[in-house]
Amino acid sequence: MRLRCQYCRLNLTEEHFYLGQQQLTSICDICQSRGLLIGDFVNQQSLVLATARQWVYLGLPENIARKTSTQQVKLSLTKQERKACNSLIDSFDVLPGSWRKQALRQQFYQHVIAWQNRPEAVNLTGNFPIDLENLGCDTTTIFDKNNLDYTTRVYIREKYHYQCQYCGRYGDSVDHKDPVTLSDDNSLANLILSCRECNKLKGSMPYQQFVEWNQEVPATLAKLRQYQQTIERLTRQQKKLQTQLAVARHLTVSVQDRKLVGLRRKIKVLQGLLDGENSDYQKLIRVRHDYIISHYATWKLEQEDN
Repeated sequence: MRLRCQYCRLNLTEEHFYLGQQQLTSICDICQSRGLLIGDFVNQQSLVLATARQWVYLGLPENIARKTSTQQVKLSLTKQERKACNSLIDSFDVLPGSWRKQALRQQFYQHVIAWQNRPEAVNLTGNFPIDLENLGCDTTTIFDKNNLDYTTRVYIREKYHYQCQYCGRYGDSVDHKDPVTLSDDNSLANLILSCRECNKLKGSMPYQQFVEWNQEVPATLAKLRQYQQTIERLTRQQKKLQTQLAVARHLTVSVQDRKLVGLRRKIKVLQGLLDGENSDYQKLIRVRHDYIISHYATWKLEQEDN
């Protein structure tokens, strides 16, 4: 769920509006770091969501705002600047373990606030590490722990024969079983090979839990491997025909030559099959993603209750 802050006007994940257990605020935690008071702003989204969940809404009540005709001040950012800032914060939000480090979060917030006050000073590129450096953040705090050398990465890839150890598809991403941001463990025992999708999906999830949830859907994993293999075969066939077509064009005067027409028709058929396979493949990827994420969300709630 995303909510819009009533000062900076950014659409942020609802976690930015939490204040204590089952409480939603009118402005995001970044704007609260400015020293702004949540009681000075009314937020219809937060109010309605808090009411529906039977949570506490912390902000200016709508009826009081209407009576006093309070003109709420809003941060002046262009649409493009809001979009860039939103993307920057979203990238920070998914850093493994970053929300567990209050000092790092507050340091980042201060740099964001400084940029919001003078967005013309730094051009946000959309490249997260580069943008952090340009804003003045200490990126070594975030990125220096994953310092695997080239030899180690090659060793892990060859050890597992370029096969993802989570789903069985092609993999070239060296993954830490226990997230390096939490464990500081770059030892070989903590390294495994993953495909890029599984690496991103696992994120900061506990290794044993991720493996367990993944193993609950063996049929889905088998279909994912089958889709990948089929797509690879169709792609190879299509590239072979495209090469034949390129050669035939040089040897044929007429673009309507029967051989050229036949090759184009075969390429078109293969493209249709590829589009269909890719569509089904992506749907299955989303199904597995939602399954794992729902388990992780439940697991985190259980951990909080304990």
